[in-house]
Amino acid sequence: MRWRLPDTSALETFVALAESDSMTDVAQRLGVTQSAISQCLQQLEKHMGVVLVIRRKKPVQLTPAGRVLKQRADMILGELRRLKSSVREAANQGAIQCRLGLVTSCSEVFGSRLIGRLEQSTEHVSLKSGLTPGLVELFMHREIDLLISDNPMQEVPGVEVFELFHDPIVVAIPEHFLGGQGMQSRDTLDLAELSEHFSLIKYGRNTNIGTYSEVVMRRLKLLPQVRYETDDSHTLMNFVCDGLGWGMLSALCAAQCIHRLDKVSIFELDKSRHYRSIYLVARAGELGDIPERVAETIRQIMQEDVVPRLKFKAPWIKKSFFELKP
Repeated sequence: MRWRLPDTSALETFVALAESDSMTDVAQRLGVTQSAISQCLQQLEKHMGVVLVIRRKKPVQLTPAGRVLKQRADMILGELRRLKSSVREAANQGAIQCRLGLVTSCSEVFGSRLIGRLEQSTEHVSLKSGLTPGLVELFMHREIDLLISDNPMQEVPGVEVFELFHDPIVVAIPEHFLGGQGMQSRDTLDLAELSEHFSLIKYGRNTNIGTYSEVVMRRLKLLPQVRYETDDSHTLMNFVCDGLGWGMLSALCAAQCIHRLDKVSIFELDKSRHYRSIYLVARAGELGDIPERVAETIRQIMQEDVVPRLKFKAPWIKKSFFELKP
């Protein structure tokens, strides 16, 4: 009897299973029943003539044969995606499907503009937003093609990384904190005095920017009283607007709340020495020149649209604060 090659759907299901905690998890993610996953695995093992998964183990554990299949399946599926891209380019169509994952601040500030500019060069664009850890998981499970966040994923093999721009850390202060005895000056910022007299509202440690805020405070030797923590920029700015404290956030996060800045003053933290970097991460070679084109489009949107809007509220902001350092 002639030996047949396994189909790609079986390989995709096996890769998804190998990257999940259990058959239940992968069934939920793929939108099928657990029995369908089990049946697919049994057929693949019968087809290969070997056991691929150690039963009754959580998370899923592969046999040595299963690990080899996982590695080769990743390569095969990647090559098939590259084949599709090459065929489209050869036909001079230039249109592909692209699934974007944007950290919430990027999604809210320029997500719609980005998709609008990609309309002419893509067949279909979908966008998912959220916190960095969740988006990284989606990227690893191949549910998004391009990841735009503050995680360069340098430890992951087979990816290409584009640094997009720097996002300086700024300070948000309620307007009524300014002027008067014991208040901040409208012209200068005294962080030590601010920390002594007013509570800090910050991002939680479960967010990358919250973790980086802790680093910034240690560098500046600040010990503010932290009254509230949140993982949402709008909530943080609401607290600041209501006079419950001052906030430390990034300029991009401030741009998320541009409509609330009439009650808030934005100050430079320390000559923009502290910033987070925003990156675009893609699987090397799978989307042709699309990642590089998306990266350049985002840089243009930042310089032509986002920075000018921020500058209207905080005139001290310069385009150079966001540019990559040589």
